[in-house]
Amino acid sequence: MTLRPWFIRVFMLAKRWYALYIQTMPGSREKKLADVVFPLLPLKTLTYLVPIPFRDEIGVGHRVVVPVGKRHECGLIVSFPEKTPLKSLKPIEDLVEPEPLLSQEIIDLAKWASDYYMCTIGEVIRAMLPSVLHRETDLLLKKNQEAAIPGSGSDPGLPKKQQSIMSLFETRDTLTFHTVQKNLKMNALRHEIRQLESLGLIHVHYILEEPRSRPKMETRITLLKSPSEADWDILKKAPRQAEILKQIIGQDGCIVRSDLNTDLSVLRNLEQRGWISLSEKETYRDPYAHIVPGKPKDISLTTHQSEAVGRITESLKCADFIPFLLYGITASGKTQVYIEVVREALNQGKTALILIPEISLTPQAVQRYRSVFHEEVAIVHSRMSHGERFDSWRKLKEGKCRIALGPRSAVFAPLGHLGVIIVDEEHDASYKQNDPAPRYHARDLAIMRASINRCVVVLGSASPSFESYANAKEGKYRLCRLPERIDQVELPAISLVDRNEVPGEYRRRIISPLLEEKIGKCLAQGEQTILLQNRRGYATFLRCRSCGSIETCVNCDITLTYHRTDCTLRCHLCGYQKAAPSSCSQCGGPNLGYRGTGTQKVEEEIRSLFEEIRLLRMDTDTTRSKHAHSDIVHHFENHQADLLLGTQMVAKGHDFPGVSLVGVISADTGLLFPDFRAEERTFQMLLQAAGRAGRRHRRGEVVIQTFYPDHPIFAYTLNQDYEAFFEYAIAHRRSLNYPPFGKLIVLRFRGPWLKSVENAARAFSGSLPEHAHITKLGPVASPISRKKGQYLYQIVLRSAKQNDKSGRKLRDAIRAAMRRYENTYHFPDVRLIVDVDPVDLL
Repeated sequence: MTLRPWFIRVFMLAKRWYALYIQTMPGSREKKLADVVFPLLPLKTLTYLVPIPFRDEIGVGHRVVVPVGKRHECGLIVSFPEKTPLKSLKPIEDLVEPEPLLSQEIIDLAKWASDYYMCTIGEVIRAMLPSVLHRETDLLLKKNQEAAIPGSGSDPGLPKKQQSIMSLFETRDTLTFHTVQKNLKMNALRHEIRQLESLGLIHVHYILEEPRSRPKMETRITLLKSPSEADWDILKKAPRQAEILKQIIGQDGCIVRSDLNTDLSVLRNLEQRGWISLSEKETYRDPYAHIVPGKPKDISLTTHQSEAVGRITESLKCADFIPFLLYGITASGKTQVYIEVVREALNQGKTALILIPEISLTPQAVQRYRSVFHEEVAIVHSRMSHGERFDSWRKLKEGKCRIALGPRSAVFAPLGHLGVIIVDEEHDASYKQNDPAPRYHARDLAIMRASINRCVVVLGSASPSFESYANAKEGKYRLCRLPERIDQVELPAISLVDRNEVPGEYRRRIISPLLEEKIGKCLAQGEQTILLQNRRGYATFLRCRSCGSIETCVNCDITLTYHRTDCTLRCHLCGYQKAAPSSCSQCGGPNLGYRGTGTQKVEEEIRSLFEEIRLLRMDTDTTRSKHAHSDIVHHFENHQADLLLGTQMVAKGHDFPGVSLVGVISADTGLLFPDFRAEERTFQMLLQAAGRAGRRHRRGEVVIQTFYPDHPIFAYTLNQDYEAFFEYAIAHRRSLNYPPFGKLIVLRFRGPWLKSVENAARAFSGSLPEHAHITKLGPVASPISRKKGQYLYQIVLRSAKQNDKSGRKLRDAIRAAMRRYENTYHFPDVRLIVDVDPVDLL
């Protein structure tokens, strides 16, 4: 009797120790609680109970159905907390898919982006997933006719819920999940459906509710037997069937219906006669399937290319986070370095992510990379249809494609076992997302993703951002240089035209005599020209010569741009437009004058100077349709045009072998903006534009027109000396603690009433804690004080990097102010926007 209590005590102690030991083992902690976020709802993270049947199969990244108030919403699990201060929790009702939508690495990236860019994790996840996945999904259930349902003899049969589901198949062979849910009105039905699928009783397919976004099915036609001579005699009475049969035989007995110009009835007749079989198979949509990649060229790497490839590929073997800056002048072969690095990553069984700055660069990038990697490349960008993006996302997630290519949103591509991330033209401002949240910079997210995935990241540019180049000089990035052009081609010769000294008869002209002469020479020699004018439309504003009034937007604090193609005045911010007036709206006078120069006006003058010229224009107005970018690039690349005129999109990364001349119509367009990055951006644009001239054993020419030829930026441009320009411009940044020497955050206040916006900005400013290392500018009206009917005020906050390396102190100060502001003041009509690391202060 005396041993019993002792034995029980030892047993209970051992049991408690064992339970504690099991809980501390990796992956052994039971998932009782789950934190869920909602990409489409303005809610913070909510915690739910995990029902016992789900605990073994549920994981981070799973979509779940949960109760939110009286509704049932779709959310995504981001973590499994051990405890919560909440007393009453609701349980998760069901799983949406059997597999997680997002990996742990992507969820970690979302958490970092949420913290750094000061937005909700739901907003980040909304940006990560194709928009079709935010819509309601459905299950298509098909009964397996060959399977026997358990329940005969001594077999206990199926559980009650599963029996109820199978009973619905008595009158039909297929069902949707919504039909099952409507008829049975039970919880956790998806779990039971998965159990039936595992038993082989049903087949389950996930479909999207919108028909336009469902997986695309393709009819495949297979030849079952070849006709004999007697069969051909019989088929003479059905010539259409005989013709189709010959086409199928000519394609080795297998063809898809889209390759045949025939009705389904003809194919059904052939099927009934036993000649062919028809089957449905899922196919993937590809907006660039029409682009023929061509054969990859045999390229011998230069010494500098080989050194860069060697250093980067050697780092791939380390399976560690290693950032590189590939600083190579224009036409130095950076793309070939990327290709060799990606090739090595694939050889190691890894995947690759390639970011490009503009959608307009996609056609050439697709052609270049698919010529080497073929169907391994999946494209992701916002101009694709919902179905196309959904298909690309699935191919990458399922491992059917191992290379993701696209602009900034491609940084979220669902690639597993990531080996390398490449950010081409890393300096480009297009990598920054301005609206809506998250207002991320794809380059910085790429670096963080590489850090989380412990992989290599390569930033490439001929004119690196000051932040990246400073990091390379400090040793944070490994610097690789490509100082020479391929085939020893010289850098283009640059001529500067002072518009103030143009002869009187040319003053009203857009094209200077020198540029006109150079264009004429190119035409005579059969060579091509690119002209850059970074303003679209015809004239930038309309002014009355009598009273001086200017036509402005009714919604925004900017002038209306005149578009001559349809004689309208348009706002390039909000889209407002109206017919161009014949008289002044203020004084009624007829004396109106169009001022400023847009791409339409340049086009008009070029056509008047060169009547036979074949001209293409590339700007936002001409590239609205789906394939407009690729069509323009294709026509110009194949020498179907002599001159390509456009905004800054024509200056970015294109490789046109026939271009020997580049003209910059107005180099001053962005130079005088009230922005500390104005000089850097202008220099980068001029350097990139100049780089389009002179390829393939031919030195190019560049003509830059300006009204400010004495500005220091042009001396560096003429010498194409990035490093000297960097040393000149960085001195101003250092004295003011602007990036890369400081962290910058802009707080914008937006609302329909000016006084409310001003009061809210001042109230928030007063809520900001005093901090010795934080400089506050404002609150003041934004440079463009009204956009889309909303007034704007802003506060610019700056902290020195030496005192606040990651910007954590600055973000914490803003969060503290937000709590005081929300608890003390009430401005329901005013929206606060936090822009971390802004690239545009306008």
